[in-house]
Amino acid sequence: MNWELSRNDTGAVIGFDQDMLWPDEFTWSGIAQTQPVYTLSGAVLVQQGMKLAGRPITLSADWVWHTRETVVALQEWSHVPGLKMLLKHYDGRQFNVCFRYHDGSMTNVEPVRYSTPEQGSDKYTLSLQLMTV
Repeated sequence: MNWELSRNDTGAVIGFDQDMLWPDEFTWSGIAQTQPVYTLSGAVLVQQGMKLAGRPITLSADWVWHTRETVVALQEWSHVPGLKMLLKHYDGRQFNVCFRYHDGSMTNVEPVRYSTPEQGSDKYTLSLQLMTV
């Protein structure tokens, strides 16, 4: 089983190899906390709450090659304002996501260099920047 990203509006699906890594999977905290504020008596006030969304999901791998079709489709999807999608993890988890524009929706898009390229078989590496909504 592989990663799947599907549009909520059209149902179109783009699949990714399960070798795509999620490097920021464990760096996010679901707890929001204010800066500590000290009272005149010396006590500390800290407010905490649960975040409802905004978890970053970055998918990347230098050794996973994507077709030009996939890269073009992702770029077209990223040009749709407010696009909501469903990301299915290969282990069965599902996340409602959108593009993370403030980090660049797609970064590190690089063509794979062949010693003898074949016409029409362009391959690319990329990092996909998503977040939960």
